[in-house]
Amino acid sequence: MPAHRSNQFDQLGCKTSHFLVLLVVVVVNHLALGNVPVRAADASEHSVERSYTTKLRYRCLVSVPDDYQLDETRKWPMILFLHGGGTPKPETLRKSIRRLTELPAIVVAPLCPPSPDGPHHQNWNWKQLGEVVREISTLYRVDTRQRSVIGFSMGGSGAWELPSFEPNLFAKSAVIAGVCHPWSLRHYPKIPVWVFVGAEDYMRKEQQETVTSAKRFGVDVVETVWQGADHGGIFRNAMSDETLLKWLVQDLDLRAGGPRDEAGRAIEPRAEESP
Repeated sequence: MPAHRSNQFDQLGCKTSHFLVLLVVVVVNHLALGNVPVRAADASEHSVERSYTTKLRYRCLVSVPDDYQLDETRKWPMILFLHGGGTPKPETLRKSIRRLTELPAIVVAPLCPPSPDGPHHQNWNWKQLGEVVREISTLYRVDTRQRSVIGFSMGGSGAWELPSFEPNLFAKSAVIAGVCHPWSLRHYPKIPVWVFVGAEDYMRKEQQETVTSAKRFGVDVVETVWQGADHGGIFRNAMSDETLLKWLVQDLDLRAGGPRDEAGRAIEPRAEESP
């Protein structure tokens, strides 16, 4: 265990699991009578079985607070950071989480492994991320009541999805330029979500549609729209927002919705002019 704040990679254990895929295929017995219609009663069931082996290996950058070793009984908030598309170099990942590592929290930043189906299919796997969070929580003194997830772009979508499939892991979620399928929002846990959207982001419409769906399903979500920010700009703005950073490690609800100008100031709605 590190005696001071450190940026180190933990190799999370390789967990090999076997699972069985059962496909039920309906095979139609075509009659040798030309165009004679086939009845439902003529269909037969055919089962296709395959056994697959999967291996879980995540490289995680873990940072602990400077005071981590001063009190061996103290537990700390944990922040899971999910990066955007691709597999960044460790140096790039360190820069991305720099502001997070200044907080009184254990910061965990996994590297998303490449997809065996090619780069276009790379994505965060919620089952595997759940294992990452649970293992880190046993290796470090994590306050399991104060775990949060924050992500950008592909990671923002992961920050949306992960609490849906792991409803007992996180106390809050911060989504930066992320989208989520409405199907994953139907039974969302009762946790606060703070969404950051760039007004000039090429996926602004899809992100705001996700927020609309979330509100329809009763998700406790607050949306902040940053004027002048594109896809990359909203990440830089959100990760430098002092209120967001404090919110990640405090129990207070500090979320501030509504539009902001390019300097990050709230834009007050214009008063209606009297006739």
